[in-house]
Amino acid sequence: MAFLRFLKRWWHMRDPEIRWIVEVGVEEIPEEANPVPERMNPPYGFVSKYIDQMSYLLEDPDLVLTLMRSAEGKINRRMRLHGLRGEVKLLVTQPEIAQGPYLIIMNGSRFDAWLLTYYGVVVAAKLDEAGVGTTYGLQALRFLDEWTGEVDFTAIKLKERLYKWGPEFSVYIHGIDRQHHYLVVTLNNLYRFLLAGSPRKVIDNTLDAMADYTKFHFRSEERLFDKYGYPRAEGHRRQHQLFVNKVTDFMEKYQAGEQKLTLDVLHFLADWVRNHILTSDHDYGEWFYQHGVPVVDEHLVRECREARRRLELPLQ
Repeated sequence: MAFLRFLKRWWHMRDPEIRWIVEVGVEEIPEEANPVPERMNPPYGFVSKYIDQMSYLLEDPDLVLTLMRSAEGKINRRMRLHGLRGEVKLLVTQPEIAQGPYLIIMNGSRFDAWLLTYYGVVVAAKLDEAGVGTTYGLQALRFLDEWTGEVDFTAIKLKERLYKWGPEFSVYIHGIDRQHHYLVVTLNNLYRFLLAGSPRKVIDNTLDAMADYTKFHFRSEERLFDKYGYPRAEGHRRQHQLFVNKVTDFMEKYQAGEQKLTLDVLHFLADWVRNHILTSDHDYGEWFYQHGVPVVDEHLVRECREARRRLELPLQ
């Protein structure tokens, strides 16, 4: 029986394109990025070099709601500001906050402040002052250092990544799983680069890689649909095209300077990819398995089903 399965798989793998998609999928999966923010010169060595460019991230009125989706914990306390230069530095570099990405919110009687920090480095800053208006970036930090009085201090610990790759994402085909893993790592890296205030070129290169690779990946899946007669291929293609259209529209506006890469946009991209893999892509993996298509790896089937049971995800 095992020999017959081997022979059937070998027969289907005669097409070099199909064999590459099924057995390889992608030459190399990128490593998870660990960006180190570029800092300003003293006395602002705790501030990102690109704070003025990145502070647009705090313009979104729904920012807190967006970031709460990435929250892992929260610190709340009542404290007093003394109007001393360097006080903001002491706040953001305290050990409990310098160990990851945080959104810091300070509410005083006449001001509200938001700071996005990454391992003790301020990446973005916004200050709303009653009767004065809103300032961003380094200027906001300078003004904040001058404030005195009681404030409500909240530090929201953000996730290190949007989500982690695991066996529950498997579609039972080794090469396609590698392609999906590539997309998940790339989205997580884009998220980290954004939180760390990385240079525009780094973010642009990662965004371009994600957009281009998504199209390549969709073509790989659709090639298998055509080869093996997946019955829901047309609806799946429509999902692919709608996503490609949205990404293409965003990229055109982004490159023209008409739209910015915000955390909300990034969450949309990541959520779509995650939900698509766990539902629509899982459906074709199950169909291939149930119909004995010889591109399926039964070891991946067992691992995936066990993980989905543990996470209470539907098996079919």
